[in-house]
Amino acid sequence: RNKTRSPAMVALLTIDVAGGETFTCGLVPGSDEASLARAVGARAGVDSDGFFLTMGTNRDGVVVPLTTALGSTRLTLHLRPPKSTPPPTPPPSPPPLPASLSRSSTLSNLGGSLKNVCEHMQSTLAPGQIKELVSSLYKQDSDEALSQLEKYSRMGTTLSNERTMLAWVRTVLAIVRSTFAFYGLTGTAGLGEESLSAVRYMMATVAILTFGTGAIRYASIADLLREKAIRRPVCRVPMTPFLLMVFTCTVMHSAATYRGMWCKGKDCLH
Repeated sequence: RNKTRSPAMVALLTIDVAGGETFTCGLVPGSDEASLARAVGARAGVDSDGFFLTMGTNRDGVVVPLTTALGSTRLTLHLRPPKSTPPPTPPPSPPPLPASLSRSSTLSNLGGSLKNVCEHMQSTLAPGQIKELVSSLYKQDSDEALSQLEKYSRMGTTLSNERTMLAWVRTVLAIVRSTFAFYGLTGTAGLGEESLSAVRYMMATVAILTFGTGAIRYASIADLLREKAIRRPVCRVPMTPFLLMVFTCTVMHSAATYRGMWCKGKDCLH
């Protein structure tokens, strides 16, 4: 029957853990210092380089290396103080952008230098900083693009408002020309003269109403365009009086033409 033989011991080393337990470590022939340090560290629950030994209990005493040459002696194990880790160094802030990159209008003019700028950024900035830089540029370009789009939209609306006002002016001039044309006509005695005079007055009134309507609508839209956010409706002048007078003039002109109550110069028959 085979019996397990214990390894031959050179000596028994007694180790007192400072402020704790005491244990015994056998010094086996042929053991190197690293093996002894790992064995003692495993028994004490620390790493092999996380402790040191002294002859007495004084922590500031003479440090004794752990070797098989110690023999049967008594040492005190002290835990090494933890290493003070320096605070994490914050990542370097990205360098300030050149003035040429701060405006989206100039990015299109970089041309061939854009490649050099990208290579410079890759060599000096971390990937996270490049991403943050590109995001800030994209946001800045988006905000400026929206601002420019709003300006172009307001400018187009302003020009449309001015074209509409010019159309009203052309209409007024056409009505004035027609009014003076009626002064070249002569009405027959009685109803012809009265109807011709009424049409002249109504045409002059229509010219005034037309200009007033166009001016009020133009001023209302121009005032709204000066506001940042439009929160009130456009002032719309009712067109009913204007259309009613135009319709009346048209009916009276048609009736006088059909009945021959208006004539021009010598062709007028009384």
